[in-house]
Amino acid sequence: MMNDFQRIIENRHEIAKEWKEENKKGVVGYFCCVTPDEMIYASGLLPVRIVGSSEKLEMVDDYVPQYGCAFVRSCLDLAGRGIYDYLDAVIIPNTCDLIPKMEYWWRELCPRKSPVIEGQEVHPYVFYLNYPEKVTGKKVSYYYLMQLRALKQYLERLSGKLISDEMLGEAINVYNEHYSLMEQLDEFRKQDPPWVSGYEAWTVEFASLLIPKNEHNEKMKKYLEEIPKRKEKPGEKVRLYLSASALDQETAELYQIIEECGGQVVSEDISVGTSHYKGIRLNMNKSPLEAMVERSLATPCPRSTVSATLSSPYPLFRWNYVKKTIEGLNIKGAIFYNLGFCECRALENPFLKNMIKKEFDIPVLFLEGDYTPEGLKQMGGRIETFIEMIGD
Repeated sequence: MMNDFQRIIENRHEIAKEWKEENKKGVVGYFCCVTPDEMIYASGLLPVRIVGSSEKLEMVDDYVPQYGCAFVRSCLDLAGRGIYDYLDAVIIPNTCDLIPKMEYWWRELCPRKSPVIEGQEVHPYVFYLNYPEKVTGKKVSYYYLMQLRALKQYLERLSGKLISDEMLGEAINVYNEHYSLMEQLDEFRKQDPPWVSGYEAWTVEFASLLIPKNEHNEKMKKYLEEIPKRKEKPGEKVRLYLSASALDQETAELYQIIEECGGQVVSEDISVGTSHYKGIRLNMNKSPLEAMVERSLATPCPRSTVSATLSSPYPLFRWNYVKKTIEGLNIKGAIFYNLGFCECRALENPFLKNMIKKEFDIPVLFLEGDYTPEGLKQMGGRIETFIEMIGD
């Protein structure tokens, strides 16, 4: 089964094109784990996560400064070169510093004609999802509900059919099943030593962002049945926690480097994996749209803020999540991997480092990357030294 998940990641563009041809339906690309991809799924369209590559940049320098986020620059370059031309729509949420600006850049690099009435596009290729910066408060949920209603109408025009509450409810059931299956995988990682490596768990989860969730769920059921039957397990290594930005098929090599150096990531805080299922459920007791609002606003994104109180100022919003993902796992050290110019994570890292040391008394290693395989390999020495220090 692992080969199947790896094949999905390696051939993600071709698989999306094949799905589109076979099903005669559209494919919608999106950024960030706050985007309610369950709504895209409910519409009958295929949601796929947009990611970059390690290929040489050819077009993006005329649009995005070279000191901008390397991940964003790579995604835009692929778009400008036509790699993402199979997408029928792109959803861009208001998240970190550069992602919101992708709405303009994507339109410039990938122009699509749309009918215009009174100066307004009837159905723009790029949809801007105005995700609230402050995710708590009396009016936040209602405001975001209005945004999701607009998204729903956008997807209805794109798919050519109304999205009923029944369709949304069926999608919620599929996604809740996904969260449950991923938590079962997490149980294997909690074992000491773990039954599944950190890189393998990441591969399994990342593949779910590239194919229909119901298909991934069926693969997951078979995969979970196979794990207890394995004769070989990853083995005993130093148990680590990983917090990282833009961890996709390129930068996930970090997991492998850690494992080669004698470490094992047993829990993490990343935007393309665990943020999708740890502690997350879509509430079946609420209307489907309200459940999606609640799920999206509960996603622990570093760029979000909450209503501050004397007992719970802003930093505790993120700390409470990080603490929950470390507790009870016998973790010996933490690694923070930050892409250059990722200000959202860079600003919170000193605070989280101090809190981790205070609460768990474990060392923390900070790494800054440039979204290149060469940059990752250069970190090997520091990671190896860090793990050796913990293991002594």
